[in-house]
Formats: sequence, structure tokens, C-alpha cells
Amino acid sequence: MGYGNGMGRLQVVRSPEPDAAPRDMAKRIGILIFEDFSLVEVSSISEVFFFANQLRKPGADVPNYSLLFLSSDGGSVASSCSMRIWTESLENRWMNDCDALFIAGGQGAQHARHDSVLRKRLGRVAPKIPFVKAIGEGSQILAAANLTLQNRSLDFAEEPATASALANSLFIAEQTLTLDDPKGPIAAALSIIKRDYGAAIAREVSERSIPGAWQKLSTVLDDTDSGGVRQKIDAAARWIRENYVRPISIADAARVAAMSERNFLRRFKAQIGLTPSEYLLRARLDASCMLLAATDLPVDKIARRCGAGSGDGLAKIFRKRLSISPTEYRLAGRRKVDTQ
Repeated sequence: MGYGNGMGRLQVVRSPEPDAAPRDMAKRIGILIFEDFSLVEVSSISEVFFFANQLRKPGADVPNYSLLFLSSDGGSVASSCSMRIWTESLENRWMNDCDALFIAGGQGAQHARHDSVLRKRLGRVAPKIPFVKAIGEGSQILAAANLTLQNRSLDFAEEPATASALANSLFIAEQTLTLDDPKGPIAAALSIIKRDYGAAIAREVSERSIPGAWQKLSTVLDDTDSGGVRQKIDAAARWIRENYVRPISIADAARVAAMSERNFLRRFKAQIGLTPSEYLLRARLDASCMLLAATDLPVDKIARRCGAGSGDGLAKIFRKRLSISPTEYRLAGRRKVDTQ
């Protein structure tokens, strides 16, 4: 079951057992949590679907929602306020028909992103789910798992550095919604309600969740659902990936998207989940990892080819992001190949 939190109350959304019989127009919504997850965010998401189920008319040709809390191993998980919630394993059979997966945010995400078992399981499960939303710090868990849209069937290695090379493409968080606003979790859940029920029901659910907040929430939903804006940001992200070798400024990328720098920065972070500078750095890091793993080129030459300037510059990026040097990364990858 899931719990919704609205104006100080708890609502309960009951979901069928993981191996229950076929559902009647039900859509399965999983919420992945971990130790010290944000209970406020999770309960806000749960309440949105609770209200949507209440508003669904009997016999209507629209889905109802079935929620289930998930964790890496299943069992009892404590939130940041020490409230414990029972969960099912991330790899239970209920997930075979999962329509959406929310990845909670909160302080615990910093620790959870280093959990190699969680990363592996998420890497196996998430690519099969049509709709994945990372809330706040939850985007760090997606990034740590090196999930991509271009390659949706990755077998992740235990070492984070090797995983980056095996991914062979950038982490494009087109599936994530990271909003620096308490309404972010509500907006993420409402995006599903709007898609399934339409804007009128999404608005009514919004008013029940946070009275008077629809004006801002509808703007957020329009931002994330707008094809024109999304295409512009996608084009800018693609341009960054294609030109990471040369110096790139925020102004350059904003011109590609035909936006002001301020608007471009806000929309890029909301859609991609990373700032343009972080995205560019990730492109250079991934390209460097590929060349280190596949060639014998000197580190200095790889750095120049990947836009990092010099070997020292590339070494700083590696130590900051992967906690090893480029040479150590190359040796670790080759030792793994030799043992296979």
C-alpha cells in the first residue's frame, strides 16, 4: 500500500498483491524508496493518485491507479523522519506490468547512489518501464546507474568507472523531473494524471492536493509537456554532445535553443536533470572513458580530443567524478577484461 499526505492527514492507497490476478483498467505505479528517503515527497505523490482514483467514475474507460512501495531488497525502510514503511523488492513480478516508477528524493539519495546492488537492479528494471520520474535528489540515483535512453538494455558492472564505459552513451535524463520547489513531486504525479485523464481532472486533483496551486503547477506541466520547448532543449543537448571537443559557453547552447540564457538554464535543468555545464562535463567524461578503454592513446592526447585541454585537466575531472586517475581507470578496465 502507499500513503498520501495532505494537510496533515494520511490517506491509504491499497494495491493488489504482487502476483494478483489481471487488473481491471489498473495502472501500476511503483515508488522506489531507500533509507532516509523524503516522506513528504513520497506521500505527496501517493495522494495525487489517491484523489485521481476517487474522481474516477465507475465504468469509465480510464485507468485507476495501483501503488506499491519498492526498495532494493524489500522489507521495512525508514524515512528521514524515522517512520518505517514496508516495501516489496524492486525485482518482484509485480514490476513486469509496471506503468510508471517514481524514484524518491531526500538525504538518503546520496548514500543510496553508492549501493551497487540497487544500481544493478534499477538498471535491469527501469528500461522496461515506460514512464520513470526521479524526484529531486533521486536523479542522482538514476545518474549513478548510468541509465540512458539510447541503450536501454545495459548490463552494469560493479565498478562505477567501468559502468560508465559500458554505458557507451550519455545519461540523458529526459525521463526525470527535478524541480527546486516543494510542488515538484505533485507536478510529476500530475503529469501522469493529465496524460490519462486530461487537464480538467488534473486540475481538480491539484486543488485537492494543494488548494490554489494549479496556476503554478499547470505552468510546470506545460513546460514539461510542451513539444516545442522539449524539442529545442533536445536539440541543444544533441548539439552539446556533437561539439563537446571544442569550447562551449552557455550563450552558445542557448543560441542553438533560440532562448535567453536565463530561460535556457531553467528549462534545460528541468528537462535534462543536469545543468548545461554538468551535461557537457559528462559528455567529455564519457568520451574519455571510451577512449581509455578502447585505445592506447596517451592521456594527454585523449584529453585534447575530448575537450578537457590537458592530461592534468582530465585527471582533475576523473578524480572529482570517479575518485581515480585516468590511468587507473584504464588499468581497472583491462584487468576486468583479462579475468573474463
